[in-house]
Amino acid sequence: IQKKANIVQSNMSPRGNQSAICRLPTEILSRIFMFCLPQDQHLLPKPGLAPVLLTTICRRWRKVAVGFPKLWCMLQL
Repeated sequence: IQKKANIVQSNMSPRGNQSAICRLPTEILSRIFMFCLPQDQHLLPKPGLAPVLLTTICRRWRKVAVGFPKLWCMLQL
């Protein structure tokens, strides 16, 4: 019972539920985001594609994506 309680406690703690990608430094996450971009040279902003899609995953991803101008410079408005 104690072992099960420890597992439940670790899952409920703020650090216990973070995946490895959530713990990546911002610089590395930004570089990964660059690989998510479609190969088109001039992109139309679409909700289902990067970079717009990246802003919908979680608060941290939105902050990283919005704060990384290189993601947005290829958008055609």
